[in-house]
Amino acid sequence: MTIAGLLAAPAFAACPPPTPGDTPAEIKANAERLVCLQREISADTERRRQQMEIDALNNRLRDLELQRRFDNLPKPPVIVVPPPMTL
Repeated sequence: MTIAGLLAAPAFAACPPPTPGDTPAEIKANAERLVCLQREISADTERRRQQMEIDALNNRLRDLELQRRFDNLPKPPVIVVPPPMTL
């Protein structure tokens, strides 16, 4: 319930306020308000999904850049120890 309230918070500003009463006009106004709120929540959910995708792509890009930098570090010298000589 709290999450739905947080998601709907920005939608309250864009949608009309609730209409008290139970006349057909008031019921219709409240139904239209609910549709408006559902659209706003849907749009906000889509924006959040897109932002999560952007963040994931940015994280992947950063990982690739770090891997590239790591791969470009100087390689340590290879020390070859000859096997002991046996007689």
